[in-house]
Parts: sequence; structure tokens; C-alpha cells
Amino acid sequence: MSIYQIKKPSFRSAIVLMCLGGFTLSMFSSVNAADPKNWLGFRGDGTSASPSAPAEIKVGDDGNVAWKVAMPGKSVAGPIVVGDRVISTSSGGQEGEKLFVTAVSLKTGEKLWEQSFRATGRPFCHPTSANAAPSPVSDGERIFAFYSSNDLVCLSLEGDLLWYRGLGFDYPKAGNDIGMASSPVISEGTLIAQVEAQGDSFAIGIDAATGVNLWRMARPRQSNWSSPVEISRPDESTEVVMQSGTNIIAVDPRRGNIKWIIEEGADKIASGTPAGDYLLLPGSEMMALNIGESATTPEIMWRNSRLSPRNASAVLNDDRFYSLKGSVLVAATVEEGEQVWQKRLSGLGGTWATPVAAGGRIYIFDQSGVGLVVEDQGDSAETIMEVDLEEPVLASPAIADGKLIVRTNQSLFCFE
Repeated sequence: MSIYQIKKPSFRSAIVLMCLGGFTLSMFSSVNAADPKNWLGFRGDGTSASPSAPAEIKVGDDGNVAWKVAMPGKSVAGPIVVGDRVISTSSGGQEGEKLFVTAVSLKTGEKLWEQSFRATGRPFCHPTSANAAPSPVSDGERIFAFYSSNDLVCLSLEGDLLWYRGLGFDYPKAGNDIGMASSPVISEGTLIAQVEAQGDSFAIGIDAATGVNLWRMARPRQSNWSSPVEISRPDESTEVVMQSGTNIIAVDPRRGNIKWIIEEGADKIASGTPAGDYLLLPGSEMMALNIGESATTPEIMWRNSRLSPRNASAVLNDDRFYSLKGSVLVAATVEEGEQVWQKRLSGLGGTWATPVAAGGRIYIFDQSGVGLVVEDQGDSAETIMEVDLEEPVLASPAIADGKLIVRTNQSLFCFE
């Protein structure tokens, strides 16, 4: 085994690839990326919805905690599920410079493997956040772990290092002291990340197989924590939409050329949510774009200032969506943007984690560890269960195989 540089070596070069002779990607054990039992990135497929999840979330002797596992460091990154593996990232050390990727068994919680690295970029962040802030993502064959320090790790499903990018070496002015938290997305064999700050601000497309840049574009020089989202168009093409406080653009994931642009700012924390023929984009107003029509630039179908979330992204549930505005949950229709009901959630504190939904139930966690199960009853809603994990939750949960996986600052919980 040897490590070699993919590009011409330099003191800044931070691309390395593990070379295993005749080793090829076809030798990986892989999973079907379209399988609803998987949860392959931030908010799963971007909607935060799944067919089924536990009806209850209870701890204690009469609870339904299948397992709880201590993690090696702090995290506000959502877990992902790839086949029978739950993948979670963590950061530790005095400044969060120690990076971890941990895989545990979805069925038992047994630790399958763990890799650790040292940050090459700036690990600094707000005390409530962590270097492990962006959620990892998988294409079903590989795992990509991204960190606030702009370190990007590509691993096999068995935990072998395939390549490593230290974007902080290549672009040392990218980053801010509050921390970076935009989660990458995989589209057309390309890992796309928004690395946007007041310094060197850009979006980048990296070949998933090799770790080499396919494209890079300058972005507005302002902090932005929203994440890119993949959408499908009527001609069966795929686009990746990126929002900022300045504009909304869609790019070809493989080439990086701009397909369309809307010169209007959107939210810099909450991300867009694909909803069939629509794309819901939060901002000062919630905006619905009609991506199901053949027009190059999608038409804006409706706007509603009452439906924009505060920090969390909107959650899809068939023909309606949910928007969390602090301790108030709002349900609205996708096509018309009309509010159906509004529910004030008693006992809920500050919220950052995007909720998830399954079977007409919405699972919401606050930054103290309190979790609520809210049932959509058509014209109204009821809180049917409350739990206290007693550990902060700032990461969006995952749902897979009917199980709910919650990452707290220091632990992984699995409810079944």
C-alpha cells in the first residue's frame, strides 16, 4: 500500500489517494442508493421524510431505545444510514482539530469501524457548534465526510481511506470563526459543496471517484450555512440548486455551468426542499418554484412570508409541508402555499435541527435534548409524546428501516 499525490506535489497539496494495486470501485460492497431504507445525506433525499418511523420515542426501562452509543467527540452533523451501517462524524481536541468518522451497526449499535484524522484547515467555530457540523453523504458505494475546517474525507463502506482533500490548504482564506456548516450533496458522480464565507467564497464540484476538482466557481463573499439540493427537470436532466443571501442558481453537477439564475436572495441557514414539481426555498418569504415545467428558469408559483422557517429547513409530507418557526410548527399546502394549521409547541426550547416526518408524525428536537412527536390530524395537530434525551441535539435525525436515529452532541440513539 502506498500514498501518492493525484496532482503535482506542493507544500499546499492535500489530495491523497490510497492505492491498492488492482483495486477498483467494483470491489466495494455497495447498496442501492434508491432504497428507502437508506438515508444517504442531510435530510435523506432532501425532503426529511420517510415512509415509517417508530410511533413512540421513550427512554427508560419501558422505553424503545434499541441502543445508545457514546461517540468519540462532539457533533452537530446529522447521521446517515448506508445499508446496515449508521455513519456519524465527530470532532474533538481543544479546538476541534481531531476528526472522526464512526460506523455502527444499525441493528445492534456495535461499532464496526472508526477512522480519525487531524484537521488541515481552521477548526474554530461557535461554542454551540462543532467542527463536525456538515452532515456526511454517501453515493451508496463511498462515504464522504466534510468538516467545518474544510477537510473532506472519502472512505469505503468498510472504512478504508480512498482519498483526502484539505481544502484549507488550497484555499486558506475560506472559513470563518463562527464555523462552516453547509452539507455537501452527491449528484452525477460529483460531490458538490458550498464553501461560502467573507473571505475566499466558492462552490466546488469534486469527482467522487478521484477527489479531483471538476469545477469551481466564485460565490458571494458572505457567510452562508445553507446546503445545496439536487432537483430533477422534465427533460430528465439533473440540476443542483444553491442559494445565498444574494441569489439562487442551478448548475450542471458535472460541469458546473449555470443553467439558470434568480437574482434574489434566500435564507442563509435553512435549505431548499424538493417537493415533486416544486422546489420550496426559504427566505424572508417562502417561495415555491415550479421545476416540473420545461422552462429553463422555473416560474415562481407563490410566496408567503408566514411560512418561512427560522433555522430548520422545511419538511415534506405528501402534498403539504411543515415549517418550524422557533416553537411554532406550521403546516401548509405545497401547490397553493396556504396555511392549514399552526401549532405552538409547549416545552420546546431553541431549535436548530431540521425535523423529520413519517406516517403523519413529525419528530422535533431542541438544543437541550427535548424531543416531541407531533401528529398531523388533518386540520389540526397534537403533541402525542415528549422525551428528554438530556443531551443537546442540533443535528437533524435520520430514519431508516423504520428506526429513528438521533445524534446528540456526544451520543447516537436508535429508537425502534
